[in-house]
Amino acid sequence: MKLTAADVAKLAEGDLRGDGATPIFGAAPLDKACEADLAFLADPAQAAAALSSRAGCLLAPRGSEELFKDFKGTVVFTKNPKYAFMLALRLVEAEVRPLPPPGVHPSAFVAPSAKVEPSAHIGPCAVVEDGAVIGYGAVVGAQCYVGRGARLGRASRLYPGAKVLDACEVGAECILHAGAVIGSDGYGYISPRGTHEKIPQIGKVVLEDKVEVGANAAIDRAALETTLIGAGTKIDNLVHIAHNVQVGKNCLIIAQAGIAGSTKIGNGAIIAGQAGISDHLTIGDNTVVMAKTGVMADLGPNQIVFGHTARPRFQAMKIEALLSKLPEMHRTLNKLKKKLGIE
Repeated sequence: MKLTAADVAKLAEGDLRGDGATPIFGAAPLDKACEADLAFLADPAQAAAALSSRAGCLLAPRGSEELFKDFKGTVVFTKNPKYAFMLALRLVEAEVRPLPPPGVHPSAFVAPSAKVEPSAHIGPCAVVEDGAVIGYGAVVGAQCYVGRGARLGRASRLYPGAKVLDACEVGAECILHAGAVIGSDGYGYISPRGTHEKIPQIGKVVLEDKVEVGANAAIDRAALETTLIGAGTKIDNLVHIAHNVQVGKNCLIIAQAGIAGSTKIGNGAIIAGQAGISDHLTIGDNTVVMAKTGVMADLGPNQIVFGHTARPRFQAMKIEALLSKLPEMHRTLNKLKKKLGIE
């Protein structure tokens, strides 16, 4: 990254105080930044730590100007310093992890009937099967697999080892991290004769635009129709989403969460780490399922739930607090029973 403090101020739509020509070559945390780095603080309560930072350019919240009157470096005061820092990090990422150039690597296999935009990149040992469509500026990394009739949208990226299986669709500007599998078979069996017989899973998975799927996450294809992940939803590493699930837009689904078949998740929901949601349920818009929570019944919108049976958060917290007192309560109860002569 080769910017000046004035460039940072323009990027942040902020107010510059200090030398606008200050060169910025990198980004770093407050305590590790040097004179050539950009750093930020989101909260004026961090001002003491920020004042001792060696950062050449500091992003600070508007309204904190007086706190930084003695800061030696350049300061840009902006509405949202963290967001402005993120915009700068995008520039850093473009330099340190540039997109690979267009073209098909000699070791890749692209079926004759596949349609690959000339601007797309197909990496080493990747496979693109019959009828697949690879969109403008898409990246299919090393050892990736794009199945028959699958579609990869404009500017989407598959990191090494990601798989988009037959007939599945990935929208524009999606990211699939290493080892992610889109379109694995749903877990469907029937046991009419005492043994488990597989139910064919002939549906598909559709990821709408700007969906991100973490490393080694698995999203199962529907039995007959579509497993759907709404636009803007972000899925963490090691998440499992079962067949026929419908996930709304702009949801956050965090590491090791599991969502069983045919459940519907509303827009803006948050499913925290290691939460488990049973099948055929409905989770309302903007509801938060906290970490390690087990959901076995429908939840309405705008709730926050916690615990093995997904109680309202404050009720669940009270129960957790009481659990630690159970031994003492048990001893007290036994004493009372003995005193009253109750067996």
